[in-house]
Amino acid sequence: MSLYDLEIIDLDVNIRDGKVVSAKCSGNKVRGFEKAFTGKDAKTLYEVLPRVLATCSQSHLYVYVKPHTQTSITELLMFLEIIDSHMKHPYAYWFPHIIKDEKYSFPSGEKFRKVSLVSRKIKEIMEKIGGKWPHVDYLRGEKIVKITKGELRDITSFMESELLGMSIEDFLNVKMLEELSGDLKLMVEKSIDSLNWNFGLRNYLVVGFPFKNTEFDCNYIKDEGLEVSYKGKKVEVGPLAQALTFDKLVKSYFNKYGPSPLLREISRIKVAVKLISEINDLDINSERFSISDGNYVSFAESIRGSLIHQYEISNGKISNYRIIQPTTFIASPSGALESAVIGLPIKSAKDPVELALTVSSLDTCFVTRVRVFENEKLVTTKRIGGFC
Repeated sequence: MSLYDLEIIDLDVNIRDGKVVSAKCSGNKVRGFEKAFTGKDAKTLYEVLPRVLATCSQSHLYVYVKPHTQTSITELLMFLEIIDSHMKHPYAYWFPHIIKDEKYSFPSGEKFRKVSLVSRKIKEIMEKIGGKWPHVDYLRGEKIVKITKGELRDITSFMESELLGMSIEDFLNVKMLEELSGDLKLMVEKSIDSLNWNFGLRNYLVVGFPFKNTEFDCNYIKDEGLEVSYKGKKVEVGPLAQALTFDKLVKSYFNKYGPSPLLREISRIKVAVKLISEINDLDINSERFSISDGNYVSFAESIRGSLIHQYEISNGKISNYRIIQPTTFIASPSGALESAVIGLPIKSAKDPVELALTVSSLDTCFVTRVRVFENEKLVTTKRIGGFC
């Protein structure tokens, strides 16, 4: 097996009579890499973590440092990382599939070029806060960190004028799809049938920050490597689970229709807008990172959902480390990915747009290689995800 194979989730899908009749997911094959942290200096592991775990680097950093230091700076970096990914997601994975218009193409279309410029602005703000990637300067020693909401103007302006077609405040109060505007309205118009798919798990997990009203107990997790469950059930994590904790539109349509790719994508934007609305001016002096011996369990909601670190420090060194990534939940055999595609109506096995939207809406940390079979015969292979 090559490193290339390790960096993907395999999902085999069999179609018969125009719908998916079975699916088999490989699970997250990238487990146990954190054993490489054993013996490392715990005081400087924050330098290594975001480089190794680049997909959600600031979320991993936040979870590691949270038990040991004030986190307002790391929280801000984590928010910006999530906003950046969620804002790009529909322009990378949805519009190119559902709209036959060059300006919505990926990656050369006018719309994606605009969102890329805003993404660059986000990265400039992150560099101002934490230095060049992986943005950890403030943990190395005292640093004055100042940021104002005004510096987010380019980001909020793009959201309001292009993506939402309304103010951030108005969007957070929208309760019906008919009220949507901007590119989101177009996405709904082109994808509304997906609300009727109603396939997927009904078990969701949200571990907490930056979302409230959640009850989570790490003792209920059963980790069997490729399979991870919570309270004896496979769970879906990510934007839909997160938005169900706070958003009236998402709750209403979920209760009426159940889960769908479109509702996950709307949830992703709801989460991004909620987080940017909660960013306030920051003026703080950081301190050099310090850490103590002990056993720690730390967790947070990252771009793709629930992220959990369990680690032990002895004599200032890492003596044990385990990470459960969102992908480990999502890609568990008999879990969220399989459940979301079984039963899906497919118009064309050779060009299964419905599969592309469903798989990208669950958004694993790695590329998902979908092998599409029709009546047990391989028809096509799609590589989905891995960009945002």
